[in-house]
Amino acid sequence: MNLQKHLERAEAALQSGKADFAAELCDQVLDFAPGDQKASELLARSILALSEKSTILTRLSAAGGGLAAKFSRLTRNPDGEARQLRRAFLKDPGDIKKGLQWGDALERAGYAGAALGAFAGLSGRSSEAAKRAGALAAAQGSVDEALGYYEKALAANPRDTEAMRARKNLAAEQALRAPKTGKAGGSALDTEAFLRAARGEPDQAPPGPGQAKRNP
Repeated sequence: MNLQKHLERAEAALQSGKADFAAELCDQVLDFAPGDQKASELLARSILALSEKSTILTRLSAAGGGLAAKFSRLTRNPDGEARQLRRAFLKDPGDIKKGLQWGDALERAGYAGAALGAFAGLSGRSSEAAKRAGALAAAQGSVDEALGYYEKALAANPRDTEAMRARKNLAAEQALRAPKTGKAGGSALDTEAFLRAARGEPDQAPPGPGQAKRNP
């Protein structure tokens, strides 16, 4: 099976409104490559786009689901648990909780990239998924990507203190890592201004004409 071609067909199908076909293709890819990040993200997006009576439900195996996933967890079969929770989410596209459980199972099975893909695909509908995607992206060193997910979480819930704290810490880390160039022709990063923005504090305007700069 050419997995890349399958994913290209899935993306094209999703863009053309054929979410059921896109989900079916992604499901097939994940049977062969359960840790594929792009397949997980595309599948999550496709499932969210499915209607309640999607034709995919008649084509996928009736076996599996929540009970099978619980059994797989009891028998310490993380791959089986992730697969069954994926199928459970496919059968109930409107249940975001099942999608989050699938992402959790992927992470427990050691598929951090696929878990990030699943949470990323759900992040537009769930602030919890956005935060989980942010945490995984940060753990993988993708600070800019992580900040984007935390911004999504805060757009959905501006009072989410966990997301605010994570965004502030990541913004500080990003500022400290950024190179400073004070040479002529370069652009030095104002680290303090960046950190103030991360904390949500007002920027300090430069002194205007005739105003003396105060020493601290």
